[in-house]
Amino acid sequence: MNDISAHVFPLSGNQLIEASAGTGKTYTITNLYIRLLLGRGRKEALPVNRILVLTFTIAATEELKHRIRKRIIEAKRIFSGIDSSDGSDTDSKDEFLLTLRSDSDDLDRDLRLLAAASLLMDEAAIFTIHGFCARVLDELSFETGVLFDQNLNSDRDALLQIAAEDCFRKHILRLPDFERQLALKLWPNPELLIQKTKQFLFRESLSLEPDREDVSNDYDLLGRNITTIQQLWVEDDVPELIRNAGFDRRRKPISRLETMTRLCESPDPIAPDNEVWSIYNQANLRDSLTKKGQMPEHAVFDLIDEAWAARRIIDQVRTNLWHLVTRSLREEIAALKASTKELTLDDLLVQLSQSLIKTPTLPGQLAERWPVAMIDEFQDTDNLQYDIFSRIYAAGNDNYLLFIGDPKQAIYQFRGADIYTYINARQDADDIHSLSTNWRSTKPMVEAINHLFSHASIFGDENIHYTPNTPSANATSMQLAIDNEMPAPCRISFLQGEKLSKAQARTICMADAGENIVQLLARSDRKLATIDGKPISAGQIALLVRDKNDARAAQYALSSRGIKSVYVTLESVFLQDTAEDLRLVLEAVIDPTNDRAVKAALATTLLSTTAEEIDAINRDVVKHQQALSEFQEYHQLWTKRDIAPMIEALVVRRQIAEKWLHLPGGERQLTNLRHLSELLQQRSSAAPGMHRLLKWFTREKIAAETVATEDRQLRLESDENLVKIVTMHAAKGLEYDIVMIPMAGFISRQRDGEPALYHDVVDGIYETHLNFGPDEVLKQNAQQEKYEEDMRLLYVAITRARYLLYLGIPDTPDLTNAAIGKMLGLSDKENRHLDYLNDHLPAQLFRVSRVTECPVTRHEETFDASKLIAPSATPILNDTWRVHSYTSFSRQLKKLEDATDTFSVAGYGDDEEESASPATKTQYNRFTFPRGPRIGIALHGLLEDIDFGASEEEITSCCSRYVLRLGIQEPEWLDVLSNWVIDIIHTPLGDGFSLADIPDSDRINEMEFHYPVTINDEFLALAKQAGYLSQATTEHQVDLSGMMTGLIDLIVRFNNKYYLIDYKSNYLGNCYDKYKPELMQAAVSDHNYDLQYLIYCLALHRFLQKKIPGYEYGSGFGGLRYLFLRGMQGTDDATGVFSDLPPVELIDQLDKLVGSAA
Repeated sequence: MNDISAHVFPLSGNQLIEASAGTGKTYTITNLYIRLLLGRGRKEALPVNRILVLTFTIAATEELKHRIRKRIIEAKRIFSGIDSSDGSDTDSKDEFLLTLRSDSDDLDRDLRLLAAASLLMDEAAIFTIHGFCARVLDELSFETGVLFDQNLNSDRDALLQIAAEDCFRKHILRLPDFERQLALKLWPNPELLIQKTKQFLFRESLSLEPDREDVSNDYDLLGRNITTIQQLWVEDDVPELIRNAGFDRRRKPISRLETMTRLCESPDPIAPDNEVWSIYNQANLRDSLTKKGQMPEHAVFDLIDEAWAARRIIDQVRTNLWHLVTRSLREEIAALKASTKELTLDDLLVQLSQSLIKTPTLPGQLAERWPVAMIDEFQDTDNLQYDIFSRIYAAGNDNYLLFIGDPKQAIYQFRGADIYTYINARQDADDIHSLSTNWRSTKPMVEAINHLFSHASIFGDENIHYTPNTPSANATSMQLAIDNEMPAPCRISFLQGEKLSKAQARTICMADAGENIVQLLARSDRKLATIDGKPISAGQIALLVRDKNDARAAQYALSSRGIKSVYVTLESVFLQDTAEDLRLVLEAVIDPTNDRAVKAALATTLLSTTAEEIDAINRDVVKHQQALSEFQEYHQLWTKRDIAPMIEALVVRRQIAEKWLHLPGGERQLTNLRHLSELLQQRSSAAPGMHRLLKWFTREKIAAETVATEDRQLRLESDENLVKIVTMHAAKGLEYDIVMIPMAGFISRQRDGEPALYHDVVDGIYETHLNFGPDEVLKQNAQQEKYEEDMRLLYVAITRARYLLYLGIPDTPDLTNAAIGKMLGLSDKENRHLDYLNDHLPAQLFRVSRVTECPVTRHEETFDASKLIAPSATPILNDTWRVHSYTSFSRQLKKLEDATDTFSVAGYGDDEEESASPATKTQYNRFTFPRGPRIGIALHGLLEDIDFGASEEEITSCCSRYVLRLGIQEPEWLDVLSNWVIDIIHTPLGDGFSLADIPDSDRINEMEFHYPVTINDEFLALAKQAGYLSQATTEHQVDLSGMMTGLIDLIVRFNNKYYLIDYKSNYLGNCYDKYKPELMQAAVSDHNYDLQYLIYCLALHRFLQKKIPGYEYGSGFGGLRYLFLRGMQGTDDATGVFSDLPPVELIDQLDKLVGSAA
């Protein structure tokens, strides 16, 4: 293994860099990238779009792109001879770039290459591995054979949930009795089926063992034997033989005798896996005899021995069941994806891998496009990803494939990552290089880490070993001082007590960590604990924990000592209590008449309703109705404006923020609620529907993982200077000045009944196996691999520390097999004392103390009031410019809070609110036809689609489609709608025409307009002076600037005049008399429709001026028709048609007033 010199590092072939924690892996990548840009070590310089850089997460991709861009800018400065912009001499010490510059034979050329690269970084080929696969499949669809209409929308967890439910229904619940019982013991519900199969179900190249075997004949014979046993046991009074045989009364043959007899008397056969066979087989009976006892003789005991020996059959049945559900889940998921033509992220890898095999020219094509690939964090790969890139870069002679990783930091096996794929790749590398200079930690800390991990085979596999690191030159300037002395960099608390349980150990470990932090911060307040001369702050301290249970215990220990903290994790927000509370709230909002659901929602921690308030709801009818009405309002708000506004209204009305912000964990609760609200809104936009959304939310809760996808990971609730509580997995890639690992004695276990995942070497290559019925040897193999990953996780946690490390080690039974126990020699119980640790750990690097109990010392925060800075004056912003519509203008006139029509559907914001029809259900006419914005939108669409000259049959056909679209079931409504539309078309509109007289060539549907406006009080004064806007208030000033927008329902031309038509579905009454001119005029005034048509008339006037040569308003504009659809009879009875022609003078004045035409 060779140490790296980035100046001469080979840029061809298959190279591997093993980079220990803190050794500058990303810095090395950026330096190699600069060399590739300049063509150093290659035949030619490469542009940014031909250098492929891959990593595993979107966040890491963005960080890598940022670091590379920054490095290119630094290189440009060095190559141009310009020093640092801040006047420092940083650049003049950049040895790598200075060497590149001095070796350049054409500085102008190199500068041009760097300048081009900095300008084109948006085109850089820096992707996640899944993003790279998606790009190839999308851009090379013909070569890869991927269907054009496939979408990358599938949620793997949602598919798995559906598949598990189908598997349960179709297979598990239909099994024969005994097999069904076995299956339900393994997987009592679909959720546990998901939990137990998810970690292996999506793995490729996984060998399942043992094979499925038909044991039906043996099983039938066993069943007959069991029936015979039950008959003989009862008929021959076998219990009496056992009682008189001289068995120890304390042993199970006597204590379980009544149980066995009861089972034999039952008409149901005894299950083959019942424990009675292990009790009454002859070997166990002999062990249970007293010295004077004699073994009873009866043929039934031979049959019981056969039943006991037949447990192999039961094991095989379990194995068969595992095969059944594995095959079923995979087939169901494949069928679901095929039916929806959707892909998951995993499918991208599978499809590209298959395409590389099927299309021999594709690898060379990809290698030509990207001759260089650098893959970061390669220890987190799997066999499919490695297969893809090894195939691509095996083609061609000048390709370069670089893997960068650290096998000691491979901690994601549960997500499908496979460290053994890395080991296989390691064997294929042309050269293996290492980074061993630690740029993160102080010299004493580096030495302490070297001491902990330099044991032989500490990571298990011989291919993963620890190379001692050397501290960087900068490490000597990093100074930690406590009580004016340089302390040992690692402090170990050995926590002992009488038979500590895990829960007790957790409590005392977190308490000890809390006390250490209190002492450290107290010294810092007196300037006796400093880092580089500055007092240590809480924000420099991180507690690394294994899971959320440890995190909660840590938060409690800190808060009880007056220390504020923040939780950082990769855990899904759906695992938080907030998610369950919100689910109950959503159930109540969906069904606001459900008294029990509403009370359950009110009782949640999130809403924090007191017991007294809930009791008052139970006793007081008025308060009960108020509670139901409140949730009814939330229901209506969800229906009209979607779920995010509903949750926001809930937060405001219930004063959730006010209640929670001052409480411990309050910021966490509110952050979770906001996060969940965003996720719900995103899902609702893609798949609307209340019940559908609740079902999705419930599934997400069930499928939530401790390490979730980025959009579901818990967000930081505060950026204050607080102690950070971080899960070890989330800490990977981060660093902290002070790291505390309160529970370093964690352990992962191979559970009984759990398939064993292990690896085996075949022809020098590791292969992955999953055994459904593992023997003790295979269980030990699987447990060893879990131990090795625990050691790697411990390495990740320890190496986050820069200055100081605390380790809490509880003396529990788990310590025997824990990674920390084996590291420190504590697996042997005789070594678990201070003398052993002090004898084996260098005193200058480690300080060990024994802890048996912890006090509770509160830390009182101190601050210097003189350092408080008064907030700057609030800036005065002129934000009146915005996009306006008739609806927003009308709302402002009515002094409503929101003057922007954010949630209205464009063009339909003026339709009436949905309400119950006053007519009885037995009446079918246009007056009782359903109402509301949804119906209004449908009527607009129907009139837009219909040809006004169509026959009655064609109109009826078109109406039938809209009735179906609206979900209206009663056939009577189709006749109502058809006749109604015919009447609308044939109702005279004045000036000698009806809609029936308008051909398609003389109509424009849904004309959208935008024009710049400046509207003030003078606009209102002009309109009022002309007799309009009688209902508009003038109590406050109007000052609108921006763009006016809207949709004109219909523009028609008749006799060379242009008419503006708007459809109104408003309900004014249940007879035609309610739609007479004077009543329509009242509706127009009440809704400010006159404001609407003045805006629309001005828009149409401006449009016609631009489009029609010689157009004049007085001769070319025919006026407007507002069609109140429910009142149109198809006759000349003057109902349902409101007409007006605003004076030309008014239009001219308004035109000048609102601003220049668009």
